[in-house]
Amino acid sequence: MASYHRVLRVFDRSVQDKSLECDYDVHPWEILINGERWEGKIRLIGFVDVFFLICYSAEARFEKGIIVYKNDDAIRDTLHRAKVDPNGIGLKVVNENERESDPNVPKRYFNFASDMINYTIESLGHKVGLGSKYPKSSVIRYKITMLKSKNPAMKKRIRRGITQHSLLDLMYDAFRLGVVSHAEMMAQLLGTLYTGNTMDDTMRKYVELLATSSQPGGVALSNEGA
Repeated sequence: MASYHRVLRVFDRSVQDKSLECDYDVHPWEILINGERWEGKIRLIGFVDVFFLICYSAEARFEKGIIVYKNDDAIRDTLHRAKVDPNGIGLKVVNENERESDPNVPKRYFNFASDMINYTIESLGHKVGLGSKYPKSSVIRYKITMLKSKNPAMKKRIRRGITQHSLLDLMYDAFRLGVVSHAEMMAQLLGTLYTGNTMDDTMRKYVELLATSSQPGGVALSNEGA
């Protein structure tokens, strides 16, 4: 069996990418994937827009894995191209209240929750391998429950790897990494306006970001919570 690094390359990804957020081993007892506990070594590899969960053996040999989408544009596009009904796979719209006020607001499906012990993610994904094409039936809803790390630095990186990025985070990504498009930032900005946050606060944070991004240690990002 090939290395899981070859599987990542199928998706034009690498653990050397600037958009990498986390690359850690997760103990099998720390994570449930659709209620299932995988056996063996599990690697969590998170990027700005997606994350991978990969089961591997000695010498990084790939056994099985999944990709989970964090970007709602990519989720909507994948549902459309695969001709999959989100209701049919149990994928719920998470911004119904927002859409009641304005039906033109795009549907959002990615859901993230954090409690005292666990992170819970619900989103669209599918199994991965060395193939570049996957059957329609492979596109499903995933619910992932993950025990929080007790290592503060590791916990922050993991959280960034499994959550959507806020507007401030996208600005940081664009400014420091050059990996976020103007369209993505505008979509997030519009979402900020729809939810009632003030433009002044957003721009103030952006100015602070520009002022501190060149300093050693960078900046504290908005979703680096517990």
